[in-house]
Amino acid sequence: MKRFKFLAMVLFLVLSVFVLAGCGGTDESAGYGEEADEVDASLQTVLDKGVLRVGLCPEYPPFESIDESGEIVGFDPGLANAIAEELGIEAEFVNTPWEGLIAGLNNGDFDVIISAMSPEEATAATDAVELSENYYVMSDVIVVRSDNNDIKSKEDLAGKIVGVQDACSAAHAAEDLPNHGIEVAALNRYARNAEAFAELANGRIDAVVVSLTYANELIKNNPGFKVINDPLQEVGLAVVAKLGSVSLINKINEVVAELKENGIYDRIAVEWLAAD
Repeated sequence: MKRFKFLAMVLFLVLSVFVLAGCGGTDESAGYGEEADEVDASLQTVLDKGVLRVGLCPEYPPFESIDESGEIVGFDPGLANAIAEELGIEAEFVNTPWEGLIAGLNNGDFDVIISAMSPEEATAATDAVELSENYYVMSDVIVVRSDNNDIKSKEDLAGKIVGVQDACSAAHAAEDLPNHGIEVAALNRYARNAEAFAELANGRIDAVVVSLTYANELIKNNPGFKVINDPLQEVGLAVVAKLGSVSLINKINEVVAELKENGIYDRIAVEWLAAD
């Protein structure tokens, strides 16, 4: 009898431990999960560092390029500096190849991308990004040699050899031409716009599709090219951050709206994009 009571007591104590452990584990797990869901330190982290690290590819004037003194300049750096100033911090630019921007963002090399990147370009490789509202809208247009009188509209690209920088909005516009009944002879893809324009100058291709802003900047010092005033599409440009950086992107949206309201945005645009 005594042995039975002893075994019963041991069994009760063992069951009590399991029940208490189970309850305690459930409460702790639930609390941790809720806290994790609520945490978004993206904005506070930038403010605490005192620096907004901006990834960009400075090969796309007038949005971003490197001047004679080695400084990264252009509309995007100007806008980034203005955003940082409104936040009470500084902007730091990280020179990154175009094709490495999204990977650099996800690796933590910088906080945001501000590099004339469209939402479509940003999400082409991954959906793991946060996008701001469009801070600028530009047109993708056709550029030909000045002596070319055959191409006067996008319809005239039918049967022609067209060049584009790969993996950019202009490439998407050119790829969409067949959906409008325009079949080009070939769509040549290049790592950089400069390569496409070298091929155009040498007569190896008939036209290049590129943004109007870039085209206007190019023909300032290159009378051998001309722009065909028949845009293929309009595309927005956005600030890109890592997935989950909602507080940072929301604040950037707010700051850009303020810059447009107080005239600073317009001053930056006139300085760099006046040709538009």
